[in-house]
Amino acid sequence: MCVSFYIVSATLIRLVGEYLFNQKADDELSAAVALSAAAEAPLCDRDADALWALARDHAGESGRVLVLDLYGTVQADSLSQLNGTRFSRREAASVLNGHGADYGYYFSGDRGAILLSRALAGSMVCVYAAPIGAETLRGVLVYITMSQSAYRSLMNIQTQMLTWLVLVTIAVMLVSLFVSRFFTRPISELNEGIVEMTRGDFSNRVRVRGKNEFAQLAVAFNMMCDRIESLDKARNQFVSNASHELKTPLSTMKILIETLMYQDPMDPGMTREFLTDINKEIDRLSSVISDLLTLVSIDGGEKPMDAKPIAVADLLSENMRRLQPLARERGIEMTLAVREQATVTGDASRLTQVFYNLMDNAIKYTGRGGTVRVELSRREKRAIVKVIDTGIGIPKEDQQHVFDRFYRVDKARSRDTGGTGLGLSIVKQIVLMHGGRIEVASEENKGSTFTVDLPETAEK
Repeated sequence: MCVSFYIVSATLIRLVGEYLFNQKADDELSAAVALSAAAEAPLCDRDADALWALARDHAGESGRVLVLDLYGTVQADSLSQLNGTRFSRREAASVLNGHGADYGYYFSGDRGAILLSRALAGSMVCVYAAPIGAETLRGVLVYITMSQSAYRSLMNIQTQMLTWLVLVTIAVMLVSLFVSRFFTRPISELNEGIVEMTRGDFSNRVRVRGKNEFAQLAVAFNMMCDRIESLDKARNQFVSNASHELKTPLSTMKILIETLMYQDPMDPGMTREFLTDINKEIDRLSSVISDLLTLVSIDGGEKPMDAKPIAVADLLSENMRRLQPLARERGIEMTLAVREQATVTGDASRLTQVFYNLMDNAIKYTGRGGTVRVELSRREKRAIVKVIDTGIGIPKEDQQHVFDRFYRVDKARSRDTGGTGLGLSIVKQIVLMHGGRIEVASEENKGSTFTVDLPETAEK
């Protein structure tokens, strides 16, 4: 931009200078031509006094008038210094050679203007030469004048242009720095955040400024960081919990097996008891691994859903039939209330896993004499299934975590009932796969209600 402004300024200075000097040259050349007409008669009459008076009267305070004959000899000089000498300037020679009026500019320092500078003290002079004689060339009239005013005007314009150039350059630099900082700083911060993220640090956040596109990008980046950080923490927690869940039965089996190996021979009853405990731990280990594989399969989408229309009431009745013997054994009354029929599109085996798990948990955590009630209803084209129990309930602070992987409200009690801490997490993932929602409402020592909300099959 500065280069462009400099080119424009230089061009403008040149155009203005040409205009000023051309205008001055036209005016003064016209004056020289008019003066040459007045000098024709005295020159033809060889009247030196009249020529000198003419030159003196028209020279002015800062000018000079010379009258030359056909040989270039000065016949009259307004300053009376060059009389009788030969004036050999280019302009006069051009006129004597028949090329008409001519003019030229000279700086006082030019070698060709030494003679002129002696006569006129100034930085710049103009020499005008006009032919004397309307029809026949009689001589040359030379008019020398100062061009200092035009030169100073040009210099003033040039100085102003240079001043503006410097000011505009400084302004452009300041604006460029501001704009550069305004646009590059958010990008630089975003780039730093990405670099930190690639190094494994997901805690870095970008400061949001304003409401422009960069601010929207910063908000999106921070949301992505929050999500990735949350996933990273969940992954680390998952790995830690999974390791613990797998290590616990392995450690128990190792102790039991070492006891059998290194202790003195035990009676068959004790040996059978130890082997029974080992078998239980193997079953527990197998259950954890099976649940982990189920979660991996769901998360990775390895096994596509076999989506078909499913009558929810039939699915609930089948699970109720399978779990009734367990409920009767524990002295729990189990009922199903179908308020409205509903049909959903989904994978029957996976939805079976959802309802079976919820009913099984309700039975496990409900004491003898309690009830487990399953309800089916419809609301706004959605199937609503509620599993209600009168069991031990879930503390309020734990309710938001019950769907987390490996989370147990009462770890000791969960181990007694054989849970892995993955059942409700699997349930939630399956429900989400079907475009549904699952919620829990509970009160300690009064029971819990798990609500599954699934979209109904669209009518054709």
